[in-house]
Amino acid sequence: MKPSKILMEQATAMSESDKLTLDRNWCREQTNRFAAWEILRRTVMHETTLPMTNGELCDTIGVSSSYPIRLLKSIQKRLDTDNAE
Repeated sequence: MKPSKILMEQATAMSESDKLTLDRNWCREQTNRFAAWEILRRTVMHETTLPMTNGELCDTIGVSSSYPIRLLKSIQKRLDTDNAE
Protein backbone atom coordinates (compact mmCIF):
# COMPACT_ATOMS: atom_id res chain seq x y z
CA MET A 1 0.00 0.00 0.00
CA LYS A 2 1.42 3.36 -1.06
CA PRO A 3 1.42 6.27 1.37
CA SER A 4 -1.17 8.90 0.49
CA LYS A 5 0.08 12.07 -1.06
CA ILE A 6 -0.69 15.32 0.68
CA LEU A 7 -1.45 18.04 -1.78
CA MET A 8 0.04 21.33 -0.82
CA GLU A 9 -1.82 24.45 -1.83
CA GLN A 10 0.16 27.31 -3.22
CA ALA A 11 0.22 30.37 -1.02
CA THR A 12 -1.91 33.09 -2.48
CA ALA A 13 -0.76 36.66 -2.63
CA MET A 14 -2.42 39.02 -0.20
CA SER A 15 -4.72 41.53 -1.77
CA GLU A 16 -4.24 45.21 -1.07
CA SER A 17 -7.23 45.20 1.32
CA ASP A 18 -5.71 42.30 3.29
CA LYS A 19 -2.48 44.25 3.67
CA LEU A 20 -4.44 47.29 4.79
CA THR A 21 -6.15 45.46 7.64
CA LEU A 22 -2.74 44.42 8.99
CA ASP A 23 -1.66 48.07 9.20
CA ARG A 24 -1.98 49.04 12.86
CA ASN A 25 -2.23 52.75 12.13
CA TRP A 26 -5.12 52.18 9.72
CA CYS A 27 -6.88 49.92 12.24
CA ARG A 28 -6.44 52.51 14.99
CA GLU A 29 -7.98 55.16 12.75
CA GLN A 30 -10.95 52.89 11.95
CA THR A 31 -11.71 51.71 15.50
CA ASN A 32 -14.82 53.88 15.88
CA ARG A 33 -16.12 52.54 12.58
CA PHE A 34 -15.47 48.95 13.74
CA ALA A 35 -17.40 49.56 16.97
CA ALA A 36 -20.28 51.19 15.07
CA TRP A 37 -20.37 48.25 12.64
CA GLU A 38 -20.58 45.76 15.50
CA ILE A 39 -23.45 47.71 17.08
CA LEU A 40 -25.27 47.91 13.72
CA ARG A 41 -24.69 44.19 13.08
CA ARG A 42 -26.14 43.26 16.47
CA THR A 43 -29.17 45.47 15.84
CA VAL A 44 -29.85 44.02 12.39
CA MET A 45 -29.40 40.46 13.68
CA HIS A 46 -31.84 41.22 16.56
CA GLU A 47 -29.14 40.48 19.12
CA THR A 48 -29.74 43.67 21.09
CA THR A 49 -31.35 41.86 24.02
CA LEU A 50 -28.21 39.77 24.50
CA PRO A 51 -25.67 41.60 26.63
CA MET A 52 -22.23 42.15 25.14
CA THR A 53 -19.43 42.45 27.62
CA ASN A 54 -16.66 44.97 27.33
CA GLY A 55 -14.25 42.08 26.67
CA GLU A 56 -16.39 40.67 23.83
CA LEU A 57 -16.61 44.04 22.09
CA CYS A 58 -12.89 44.69 22.47
CA ASP A 59 -11.98 41.21 21.20
CA THR A 60 -14.35 41.57 18.24
CA ILE A 61 -12.95 44.90 17.07
CA GLY A 62 -9.36 44.19 18.14
CA VAL A 63 -8.73 46.88 20.75
CA SER A 64 -7.59 47.00 24.36
CA SER A 65 -10.14 46.73 27.14
CA SER A 66 -9.68 50.44 27.95
CA TYR A 67 -11.03 51.49 24.52
CA PRO A 68 -14.72 51.87 25.55
CA ILE A 69 -13.71 54.11 28.45
CA ARG A 70 -11.65 56.33 26.13
CA LEU A 71 -14.51 56.36 23.60
CA LEU A 72 -17.06 57.42 26.22
CA LYS A 73 -14.75 60.17 27.52
CA SER A 74 -14.25 61.41 23.96
CA ILE A 75 -18.02 61.50 23.37
CA GLN A 76 -18.56 63.28 26.70
CA LYS A 77 -15.93 65.87 25.81
CA ARG A 78 -17.56 66.52 22.42
CA LEU A 79 -21.00 66.84 24.00
CA ASP A 80 -19.67 69.23 26.66
CA THR A 81 -18.04 71.34 23.92
CA ASP A 82 -21.26 71.38 21.86
CA ASN A 83 -23.34 72.40 24.90
CA ALA A 84 -20.92 75.18 25.83
CA GLU A 85 -21.41 76.96 22.52
